[in-house]
Amino acid sequence: MSVKTNFKNQTQHYAVTVARNDAVSATAHVREHTFTVSIQRGGGEAGPNAAETLLSALGTCLLTNVQTLAKKMRIELKDARVKVEGTRRNVPPGLVEIRYTLYLESDAPPEKLRYLHEKAAEWGTVTNTLANGVPLEGKVEICQF
Repeated sequence: MSVKTNFKNQTQHYAVTVARNDAVSATAHVREHTFTVSIQRGGGEAGPNAAETLLSALGTCLLTNVQTLAKKMRIELKDARVKVEGTRRNVPPGLVEIRYTLYLESDAPPEKLRYLHEKAAEWGTVTNTLANGVPLEGKVEICQF
């Protein structure tokens, strides 16, 4: 799978495939990368579950933008990390709240680091998707493998 950019209207298309391995795990295929995820309700040790993967995507999005923008803003980062937490509602199941804390270690002035955070969140694909919602559409195809 790949990321395809349509420069005419500035869109990108992302594609991943997640294939069931067994009753407890699946493998996510993203370009030439793979990782194992848990598909066992209530936990499982096979890998992160779907909600944890979603929260990881948010943390990754923020750190990607922090890294990119820090370089453009000439901010030297000694360390950067994000703690992301979510609260799940059981019926209907879904995350009803997502919180994160961005930890930055730098000699840059605090106001410059706050601005870096503001812009990193503002320009994030995942931050904007989660904050604004997106239409979700699905279908099923019955097939034999």
